[in-house]
Amino acid sequence: MKKFTMVIALTVFTLWCSSALAGHHNQLPSFFEPESLQVTGYDGINDDLLSAGLNQEGLEGAAPPISEPPTAAELRRLAIYNNYRGIVDPVPAGGMGLLWGPKSEGAPSFNPPVKPGLIPGVEYKAYFRAPSGWGNDNNITMVVQIPRHFDPEKPCIVTAPPSGSRGVYGGIAVSEWGLFKGCAVALGGKGTGTGFHLLGEDNAELAVDDIDGVYDSVEEIGREAQFRVKNSPMLDRFLEDYPNRVAVKHAHSQINPERLWGQFALNSIRFAFWALNDHFKGHKFKPLNTLVIASGVSNGAGVSVRSLEYDREGLIDGLVVSEPSINPKKGHFVIKFGDETFNPNGQTLNDSITLMGTYAGCAALDSSLVGTPFQSSEPLGVPSGVEARANRCEALYEMGLLMAETLEGQAAEALQVLRKNGYYQEEDWGIASHEWLNLWRSLQPTYAASYGRFAVWENVCNVSFAATDADGFPIQVPEAAARPLFATSSGIPATGGINLIADAAANGPILENLAVSASTGLQDLNFDSALCFRYLSTGDPRVLPDRPTIRDFFNYLRVRKGAHELQTSGKLHGKPAIIIHGREDALVFPNFQSRAYYALNQVVEGRKSKLSYWEVTPAQHFDAFISSLWLSGEPVGAAKFVPLHYYLTEGLEMMYNHLKKGTPLPPSQVVRAKARGTDPYTLDNISELLPLPVPEPGDDAITFSKRVLRIPK
Repeated sequence: MKKFTMVIALTVFTLWCSSALAGHHNQLPSFFEPESLQVTGYDGINDDLLSAGLNQEGLEGAAPPISEPPTAAELRRLAIYNNYRGIVDPVPAGGMGLLWGPKSEGAPSFNPPVKPGLIPGVEYKAYFRAPSGWGNDNNITMVVQIPRHFDPEKPCIVTAPPSGSRGVYGGIAVSEWGLFKGCAVALGGKGTGTGFHLLGEDNAELAVDDIDGVYDSVEEIGREAQFRVKNSPMLDRFLEDYPNRVAVKHAHSQINPERLWGQFALNSIRFAFWALNDHFKGHKFKPLNTLVIASGVSNGAGVSVRSLEYDREGLIDGLVVSEPSINPKKGHFVIKFGDETFNPNGQTLNDSITLMGTYAGCAALDSSLVGTPFQSSEPLGVPSGVEARANRCEALYEMGLLMAETLEGQAAEALQVLRKNGYYQEEDWGIASHEWLNLWRSLQPTYAASYGRFAVWENVCNVSFAATDADGFPIQVPEAAARPLFATSSGIPATGGINLIADAAANGPILENLAVSASTGLQDLNFDSALCFRYLSTGDPRVLPDRPTIRDFFNYLRVRKGAHELQTSGKLHGKPAIIIHGREDALVFPNFQSRAYYALNQVVEGRKSKLSYWEVTPAQHFDAFISSLWLSGEPVGAAKFVPLHYYLTEGLEMMYNHLKKGTPLPPSQVVRAKARGTDPYTLDNISELLPLPVPEPGDDAITFSKRVLRIPK
């Protein structure tokens, strides 16, 4: 493998730029850390840009092995493996190798000795140092990939920020289309990612990770850590009471990174322009001569939407995103879905998270959900024989938040609470499964701490993060879990061996799903903390067992302020844009996200808007689970959903042709696809099972008039 890496000291770097780039003054943007810059070439023989050398077969197979300790190259390979498979259906029958994958249709070819399926090129990597956040170190990793077949005469850039809270390679599956097309790809971090600070003396030898994900001590890595918490007396006191805890970048950076996502993405585009001008000496790439498309999935999609809203330089030409988390602000409109009318009222994702975190466990027991995935199973980590969901129903009843006296009635009432808050029937399939995965309990502490800019030592709602032993008690993070965290974690605990700890449990501190709530005496999925998180989102004192204290109220104001800081405006500056969402998305609810954003954009931009909204059914949030976890019911082993990733890549192709050739984009519409069932996708059945949006959708047109968004049922 021909691999070269340059880590350039500040003085050498300045002299190098002055001589090598004379004539077009290509200076690294001032917000980057020059000392952190790495430029690495991949030859497409043993390693590459897209799959880190794993190729089609490697991405479909078992996780690649790593050494003890792992090398930076091994961590990159494992991170790409996990992040790629975290976005798409990795099963050949589900589209891998046909609709996506290194050897799928559209993959570029190179002369030998480059292996078919591998994409040679150059990868630039550097830190952007974010605001300090009370003295913490918050370094944002930016990566730009330039494939060998990039054509300087037809330059293009595609952004692929990470989904969820993933690390810098979290958008690698999205970047595939851009790499196939010969575009440079901007894999910009967003201030979340896999930066963990393992706190306390026991964890001191492997406390923080560097830009490559390699863990070492704070003394060794210093300010070049992806994330490092500032020492303080408060932190010391916290660790005396709660040893072996972990600070998580998304939760504890104290900068509320989501409010800055748009600026982070624009910086990644600026970095891409710099890298292109550095790599292709004698050319001058700039927005006027380079096509830029912003893309992404889930939180990565939210990053790209914000980047277009914030773009005052004309950096971005078009936008194509899927299932975005965008938190649109309140607008004067309603959504009419069939006979149902709903006003999203600017409700944020955090409100949805805490609503579900409070009521979904009980609602999952409603008889109407029998047959949905994992409806008969208690959440992961609940001890055998414990009926934690039924206990949650009882706790809600005793708290006065449900009125029904029977378990059956309580479950039905809990489901109706969700209904009144915009959760519609098409999403019901995911109530039990998402509860089984502990999604809402995982998201609550991270988003509350982030929005309120809480320090790790403030221990918001008495939920902290730590590794645990077999009995669920916090322990030092084992070396085998710490070293590969960069590659194995999603960025939000529970992940990579870092778990959620209920610190105020009657039997705690202990693993959250083993907790006995102090207020109820029940193993009820940490009911006390769920109420606390719900209060921080709503400010409603009725959800607390006791009257809120002044500190409680102040914490609520902090979270509310943070939630308002990140709401989007709907202003896309008249740029062409496509937003795609699955009707059955049971995580990022369309009523509060894509539907609401499209309506807000119509109010704000009116006839100047060039936004198309495609709502695909049956489609949900996690393509990666279509051919695995979500297989249930009749017939056994049949896929129930279609892949949104297919529509994202087709949307990117349409946007590219629109910007290059003027080909019209399809208007807003419902796309009625068909799940493949037990049949694999083939070239012969794609057009039937996965129809594309059409120029004239007829009765399936999504329309907006007189401040009413109409979605055909």
